[in-house]
Amino acid sequence: MAVPQAPSVAQVGVSIESLDLLAQQTPVSTSAVSTVDSFTQFTQKMLESLYNFTSSFALSQSQMTPNPSEMFVPASSILKWYENFQRRMMQNPNFWKT
Repeated sequence: MAVPQAPSVAQVGVSIESLDLLAQQTPVSTSAVSTVDSFTQFTQKMLESLYNFTSSFALSQSQMTPNPSEMFVPASSILKWYENFQRRMMQNPNFWKT
C-alpha cells in the first residue's frame, strides 16, 4: 500500500538593491575577503573542470575497442599537466605571459 507523500514546497526570494544601499550594509562577521585573485581562481576552476570533464570519458584498457581514427590520452597525463600548471600558478601567477 502506497503512502501518499505531502508535496514539498520551496520558495526562493531575490532582492535587488542599489549599490549605495549595499555599501551601507554590515558584512557578516565570519566572512573574509578572498586573498586569491580572480585570475588564479578562474585558472583553478578551469583546471578542475578540464580534469573532471576528461575523467568522465576514462576507460580502462580492457574496455577500449580498437578504433584507428580515435586518439586516446592517458588520464595520468592530464593529471600531471593539471598538477604542473597548478604548481606553476602558485609560484608565479603570471608565468603564462612569458
